[in-house]
Amino acid sequence: MPDAVFALPDFIDLAIVGAGPHALTLVTHLLQKKKSMRGRFPVFDPSGTWMSRWNHQFAALEIPHLRSPAVHQPDPDPHALRTFAESRPHELFPPYDLPGTQLFQDFCQDVIRRWQLEHCVYPAQVEQIQPLKGRRQSQFCLELSTRQMVIARRVVIANGGGIPQLPAWVSQIRSCSRLVVLG
Repeated sequence: MPDAVFALPDFIDLAIVGAGPHALTLVTHLLQKKKSMRGRFPVFDPSGTWMSRWNHQFAALEIPHLRSPAVHQPDPDPHALRTFAESRPHELFPPYDLPGTQLFQDFCQDVIRRWQLEHCVYPAQVEQIQPLKGRRQSQFCLELSTRQMVIARRVVIANGGGIPQLPAWVSQIRSCSRLVVLG
């Protein structure tokens, strides 16, 4: 079920495109380092909820466990997943404690709950990103599938393993740290 919809301001400090494990990791690490960022960013995903595409793809492919060890997970504490799995050790597969799919899904829901991120995902797809020229600082205009326009100071594209469709202007600002592509 999608997270509760919140009103978007016209200007946001940080826009995160995608609500998968990379985005979740970014958000928890960001909040750990800078608590003042809480409430200053929306995460845009058509599903309106965290991990929707990841969960769907793992279920469709019937993947029993991840291929990365338990230390590779979205909580800033590298031991958080192992601690979470203490009552479910049979869901960590050898040889490197590879988390079972259900264990990882449950853990991610726990991370979302503990970090109070239930209402960060806005149910919309970012359809276009354009740099705004003539401003003192670089800014981007995001056009959403809801036809809303939002201005963002920074943008992180965390759309998973898909091939990003980046416009030509991105290569001109690669040295700028205001647009980041994860995945």
